[in-house]
Amino acid sequence: MVCLTKGFAMKCSLLLILLLALPSQAAWYQAKGSAAIINGDDAYAREQATRDALRQALLDSGASVSSLQQLENGSVTQDRFQIRSGGEIHQYQLLREEVRNNRLYITLRADIRAERQLCPSQRYAKDLTLVRLRLRNPEQTSYGGLDDLPPSVSRRLFEKIASHDQQFVARRWIDENLRIDPLYMQQGDRNDMEEIKALSQRTGSQYVVLGSIDDVSLEPQGNQLTSWLQDPLRHFTMQLYLFDGVNGALVSRHEYQGGALWSFGKRDRVGTTNSLFWESGYGQEVDHQLDRAVQDLAGELACAQVTARVIAQNERGPHINLGRRNGVKLGDQFRIQHRADFVDAFGDTRSMRNPASGLFEVVQVLEDGAILRTQNRYEPLNIQIGDLAILE
Repeated sequence: MVCLTKGFAMKCSLLLILLLALPSQAAWYQAKGSAAIINGDDAYAREQATRDALRQALLDSGASVSSLQQLENGSVTQDRFQIRSGGEIHQYQLLREEVRNNRLYITLRADIRAERQLCPSQRYAKDLTLVRLRLRNPEQTSYGGLDDLPPSVSRRLFEKIASHDQQFVARRWIDENLRIDPLYMQQGDRNDMEEIKALSQRTGSQYVVLGSIDDVSLEPQGNQLTSWLQDPLRHFTMQLYLFDGVNGALVSRHEYQGGALWSFGKRDRVGTTNSLFWESGYGQEVDHQLDRAVQDLAGELACAQVTARVIAQNERGPHINLGRRNGVKLGDQFRIQHRADFVDAFGDTRSMRNPASGLFEVVQVLEDGAILRTQNRYEPLNIQIGDLAILE
């Protein structure tokens, strides 16, 4: 800004101060939210749907939400958002509202002002493998014929993850239960960590998701005289565990709880592989919880370190397992860490990495891989399959 005359100097300075005081990014974001209507409580459903939509709007703005904002009568009364990028909701407007299958859907737009300082790794999609969810209480699925719930829910979750190709590269969906049960994993258990690492290496994924469906029980509504006239409430509780496959460590655990009226007959064997289930109020609630899970995974991994594995040695240099689908581009730089695992005095395998000197630059990008070339005199032949490449 240039002030051409002395008379305008003060006005110009004031204008400059005002411009500097403005948020770096301010925009309106449109988002949708939904919530089940239970016992006719429209007000509570509206609050939950609004919270859901605001959460989605924040994530769309580039903010990472770790806890939700309390809402009362449709307005923000206590700010409990913790946003890594400093985002803040100034106001929001309700655009549409409708009810379908005992579920309230809203569309709103929110004025969000955030410091859009993206972390370097946020533009890279993270590799992820999903293992079929366990079923904690199989007897609960007999009502409604939901025996196929674990593979069906797992497949749907995997498809949702795969559809977010800016955040994830969904490598594999493993349709079987592994020996590992995260509920009983001892923190730092070497055997479990080694199995997670082996699974990660076998699938070419940096991250592995395991989980369980813990509760699909029914709760009668009304009293003893009227309960037979009303649809029961069916619960849905799911746990998801996110592991870093490079070191086998647990990154996070999230629990998702919901419920909706079960509108089918007592003897109906509905199953979960048909539209009848997923279009019902209960199916939509399950779908909603899966959407929340994908949002949480995206927020959790947005600024996570990008780590590739060396999978081959090319005449031009090492070949890593991250490529175009991950957002890798020509000129990206990596640091190599040599694998130097050893067995300790107790017979346990310990991981150790020795950093190589110098940087390596991406000189060729493939769909699911890239070729690196050293930027100094470091001899590429010293690099071994299984070494790590850390994005700078």
